[in-house]
Amino acid sequence: MTGIWQDTPDGLVPLPTQPFLLEENLHDSIERAPAMLPLRGQPRLVMLGREVLLGNGYADLVAMDADTGQPVVIEVKLAANSDRRSVFTQVLGYASHLFRLSPEAFEELIRPYLAKRGNSSIAEAVEAEIADGSVDLDAFRGRMTAALEEGRIRCVVVLDAASPDLIDLAGYLQAVTNERLDIDLVTVSAYEVQGAQVLVPQLIEPERSPLPPPVRPPSPSREARPVAGSALFTASIDSADPAHREHLRRLSTWAHELESEGLATLYTTVGKGRWVLNLRLPGQARGMITVWNDRGAFVCPQRTVVKAEAPKTLARLDERFPNEIRQNNNLTNPVDQEILDLLRDAYVEAAGRRHRPAG
Repeated sequence: MTGIWQDTPDGLVPLPTQPFLLEENLHDSIERAPAMLPLRGQPRLVMLGREVLLGNGYADLVAMDADTGQPVVIEVKLAANSDRRSVFTQVLGYASHLFRLSPEAFEELIRPYLAKRGNSSIAEAVEAEIADGSVDLDAFRGRMTAALEEGRIRCVVVLDAASPDLIDLAGYLQAVTNERLDIDLVTVSAYEVQGAQVLVPQLIEPERSPLPPPVRPPSPSREARPVAGSALFTASIDSADPAHREHLRRLSTWAHELESEGLATLYTTVGKGRWVLNLRLPGQARGMITVWNDRGAFVCPQRTVVKAEAPKTLARLDERFPNEIRQNNNLTNPVDQEILDLLRDAYVEAAGRRHRPAG
């Protein structure tokens, strides 16, 4: 039984689940952290838009698999919704609308939603979200073009609870569709733990599928792959230009302090002559800041992520350092303790938003 169990004087007992009052509440959680979805292949999802007009309806969320270029349609339904069986018809209809769209047509369709997130193109959104140097944008555009032409779409149905008939239906669709169409069924349960809402997502793998699950094409290789931890970045400092070593060590120490406080999770990407330390938000595949050892020491903010996760601190940064917190551009002001403290405040604010009380 999946759930959260509490140790009590009477033994371990399961905590009761808490209902989602509105579908929008679950939309908000997935939109902020699509990495919470435990999908096969562990795709790196980049959110493109919400309530996106696709054909005759509006898809709850549309994302992009940064590694395969595959569009991802996410539809959310709660048990209180009387037409939950129609959710599969909805996502298949949205997938059919995307089938064989040209990249230009897809860009045009998604552009108004990208603009709300401060991005001018899908590639820019991917670059902003996966800011660890591991995505070759030219290769990504080629994969996206191929995915649209071949109809390789991923449909994700998210429920708060899945009845046996819905699980059977998902299993049947998985069995009869080919490798071009992925259909995932995920349930998300909510619990209240010490006044905070805790979400537990689970991928539902139907046991009664008459055929094996469809085989996904192998993920394309990346020029650089993020590695958990900071050891590679730290080791690279000794080989850097002596003029930059002290600054790199200072930035590395600052990043480690954030990690030790539970405010960030460190990942390192190694490229050709460069090392990128990505300060990811815990539980997410994106971060607000990256630190670069690339023939110098650089700090690179991601404005769209800071705006989404720490808007109050962003306002303070903009007031103190006008035009400095931009999208995927290195800081131009000296990276002194004042700006590092403000950037730390952004991670503190983001942590506070994650742990805000349920309600």
